[in-house]
Amino acid sequence: MRVHAWMRTGGKSLATKTISIDLEAYRRLTRVRRENESFNQAIKRVVRPPLDVEAFLKELDKVSMSPRAVAALEGHLRRRHRPSNRAR
Repeated sequence: MRVHAWMRTGGKSLATKTISIDLEAYRRLTRVRRENESFNQAIKRVVRPPLDVEAFLKELDKVSMSPRAVAALEGHLRRRHRPSNRAR
């Protein structure tokens, strides 16, 4: 299955990209898509942007945290950035 997607802003087409997804991926996407929601909106809602760790840590420098809170946060970030076992 091929999906043709494009982005529009203010009536002007910004970019277009064709992607191929299998039927199972398409079925999953249609199941999570809400009523009156475009595929673009569904993808952006379900697939969150990756965490910008450096920007996050810079913001944390502005906040006073207990040593226990710092240790908990560091542990969470380490677990979050563990290599994935998924095939690519």
